[in-house]
Amino acid sequence: MKKDYINNPGALKIDLMLRGIKIADPVVKAWACGSGGIDILLPRDTLVNIPCSESFTMASPYTIGKKGGGYAITDGVGEVRVKLVPRPAFYDKKTSTGVLFSKIASVHGSYTVITPSPRCDFFNRSLECKYCAGNFDVKGAQDVVYSVDEVLETVGAVLKEKSSEIIYLSIGFSETPDGGIEFLKPYIKAVKKHFNCLVAVEALPPKENHWIDQTYALGADSVLYNLDIFDKELFEVICPGRAGLIGRKRCMEALEYAARIFPNGTVASHLIVGLEPPGSTCMGIDFLTGIGVVPILPIYRPAIGRALRIEPLTTEIIIPVYKHLYSAVKKNRINLNWVRDLSMVTTPVEIRSLMGDKEGGSIVENFYKTRIGLKAAWGLSTLRRKLRVKEEDPSSDSKH
Repeated sequence: MKKDYINNPGALKIDLMLRGIKIADPVVKAWACGSGGIDILLPRDTLVNIPCSESFTMASPYTIGKKGGGYAITDGVGEVRVKLVPRPAFYDKKTSTGVLFSKIASVHGSYTVITPSPRCDFFNRSLECKYCAGNFDVKGAQDVVYSVDEVLETVGAVLKEKSSEIIYLSIGFSETPDGGIEFLKPYIKAVKKHFNCLVAVEALPPKENHWIDQTYALGADSVLYNLDIFDKELFEVICPGRAGLIGRKRCMEALEYAARIFPNGTVASHLIVGLEPPGSTCMGIDFLTGIGVVPILPIYRPAIGRALRIEPLTTEIIIPVYKHLYSAVKKNRINLNWVRDLSMVTTPVEIRSLMGDKEGGSIVENFYKTRIGLKAAWGLSTLRRKLRVKEEDPSSDSKH
């Protein structure tokens, strides 16, 4: 029996990410960003990046075309009005050194991802994760390091265009004990010095917790240490580098410690849906939410160049996992104002519609989606950091 997802934004987002979309309209085709898919805004402000050029999309039941003065997606039975998300204009501009901004930054909704050095030392040891999409597996990447000034120019272009308000600095595995935070340090400090914006850091866990304290003290507002797979045996097989050089236990310890240092809802970890049994993913959700970490559930989709050719789960199987996520974050009272509005993954806030909630977000949630709300979040985050870092600094203790 055919499932009807067209009228539920949360379910439709998942199905579109899994099955892709066919595009006949030349205007929409021109809008799509090559193999990166096309960003569409579904009802209830649900942002989704939809595959549109991969071979599997030819079997998709979904098509997009003009409807009145706008656009609509149909599955052949029903349809829903949608909006095309403009490709950022700054993508086609360059830094003063001649580097395309699109080489340095990638917009994914509320976040702009910047990878100052597209390298991962797992590849040097032939220990790369088997699901790696190729973000760090780039020929010549070992020689590519974007300067602080180039990154600052890029952030300036992002904020000027108001493409997003959160800058997400990413780094692959580093063999150093700090997990790469020393490399990112000048970038974090420079962005925080020159711009009033929120900064997230994605890295792999450092060997000792004091580096997590330093990450927060430097100005990071959020941190991601991605576990990716909760099942112990599958983790060791699929993530040999993480298992051998970091360890699953250390990943968990670092996440638990970070959740005690950073504000509620700002520590997150990916669990990739489709690389382990759904029950195992749900166990991972329970563990992460139990220690105050937000699970982010990207869907594994095999593509050319990937070592793993596992066929993805169906939407019908995946939806209960997302429902479990929503129940878990609510049960553990995790703040949902930070991890939201991402085109590449379904966030806990978007799962509300899967739970039968027809209403919009709370007043607080909607406030933090506004520009004024984001400025308030930046101010509160800065104040909290100053107070906490002063409290943790032994030199600040009273000597009287």
